[in-house]
Amino acid sequence: MSSDTEEFFEEPTSGKKAGNSKKSAKRGCVRLIILMVLCSIAFAVLCVLLIDVTNSGGKIKRAIAGMLDIKPDPVAIPKPEVKVVEKIVEVPVEKIVEKIVEVEKDRPMPSSYVPWQTIDTAKMWNGINVTTKVNEVKGQTASLEREKEDSYQIKMELNISVPQPNDSVGALGSLNANLPLMFKDFSTLVENAKVSPFYHHIYELKTDFIQKNVTRLDRVLSRHNLYDCETILEIEHPDTKRKALLIQGEMDVVADGSDGDRVPTLSDYISMSDYYQPFTSYGWSKKTNTPNPLLERWETKLKEYETEFAIKGLSIERNRELREGIDKYKAGVTDMKGRSFLIAEMDPFIVVPLSFLGRKDENEFGPAIGDYAVVVYGDKLYPAIAGDAGPSYKMGEASLRIAKALNEKASPYNRPVSDLHVTYLLFPNSADEKKGPPNLEEWHAKCSTFLEELGGINEGFELHQWEDLIAKLNTEKEAAKKAEEEAAEKAKAAAESEPSTEDDADAPDPAPAEGKTEPGTPDSDAAPDSPEAEGGAGSADAAADN
Repeated sequence: MSSDTEEFFEEPTSGKKAGNSKKSAKRGCVRLIILMVLCSIAFAVLCVLLIDVTNSGGKIKRAIAGMLDIKPDPVAIPKPEVKVVEKIVEVPVEKIVEKIVEVEKDRPMPSSYVPWQTIDTAKMWNGINVTTKVNEVKGQTASLEREKEDSYQIKMELNISVPQPNDSVGALGSLNANLPLMFKDFSTLVENAKVSPFYHHIYELKTDFIQKNVTRLDRVLSRHNLYDCETILEIEHPDTKRKALLIQGEMDVVADGSDGDRVPTLSDYISMSDYYQPFTSYGWSKKTNTPNPLLERWETKLKEYETEFAIKGLSIERNRELREGIDKYKAGVTDMKGRSFLIAEMDPFIVVPLSFLGRKDENEFGPAIGDYAVVVYGDKLYPAIAGDAGPSYKMGEASLRIAKALNEKASPYNRPVSDLHVTYLLFPNSADEKKGPPNLEEWHAKCSTFLEELGGINEGFELHQWEDLIAKLNTEKEAAKKAEEEAAEKAKAAAESEPSTEDDADAPDPAPAEGKTEPGTPDSDAAPDSPEAEGGAGSADAAADN
């Protein structure tokens, strides 16, 4: 037996020692109990955590019940209380749209040659309907076909319906119902008239122009310009023998012309137009030294062309263009220095095809520049002259002044009338022997005479009297200038009536307040002309001088 065991079973030798041993044994039991309690608590906490984390509480409970053969009591599940609630719900109705998508499938590749033909129809920008047809035929090998001229070619066929002239009273009346009502002898004039060769000639020129430019579709006449003339009739009054060309057509706008004598300045809105020219066929010698408003611009352009033309090494094409430009601007500068022209914005005139001029020997109805004319539109008659020549194949143009009278929206870029509703009465051999600036009153009188010689016009219609816009413009300028001069004279008179600075310095100062006298000034009670006043003033002046 070991010493410790022996010590444990050994009885204490004295009372004090025995008491200590009992106390030690009690303390050991208490400690052991506390330790066991703590361990049990920790184990329980650990089990709770483990069950919570693994969510296995239910399984453990069922396992213990199975081991102890305990059957769980049935749990009564309360029946839910059913409440009937009426609820109106708006259900949106879906709109079903069927979308059909066409999927283009590639055409299968042919195993051998398949003949093919395509036809396409379209309308060009100028109003011409175009139908193209491509024919395919089976040929030889490519090396042989490329040498044949007819294996790949275009055969163009242009169809033109040349219109027949309108030569009846009823047909003309359908274009303007006022024509038969306006002229007293209209029916007689038209029934006895004949279609002028000028009508057939102008359509012959149109078709020739188209034939020459048929491969240049951008230059082929538009549908509008092809059918711009309804008829040209040669009418003659049976009694007076007054002749006239009756032309039925449309109206395009011409904005050409310039005259430094009458209008020294010109609006850029007109003069910068692509088709503007400072000349008209009707012109006369200048009356003043005021230069043409376009002269400086043309001289500058001429100098630019001459400067570039002097450069060596330019291409032949460019030298040709420069030479043509130099010739054009030289002739224009010379013309503007010596002559004046009509102004389309101010003067009423019509344009005659160049192909109509110079044919008096061939046709007694042949017009000339300067011949008088009357333009009829609706229920209005406007006096004018043949003032300019236009393209040989084009009919129906008038100055901007006339165009605005027919339609206020007309401009160099907008025609007043597109339909064939305008009538031009052109009186051959009526031009004045000497050309000069327009005299609108005289033009009105001449056209009135010619209308009377054609039988006259009925009541309710009258020939328009043009206002002289240039005279009106000059009057406004003179009135403005006079107003400026009068304002300047009034300002000068007002300045002269005010006292000068020296007079202000010599004038006596205002009288001081009552009871106060300023040093060096006379007494306020002294008369202005008294010696005291003069002496006082003199003293003040002397003191100032000293």
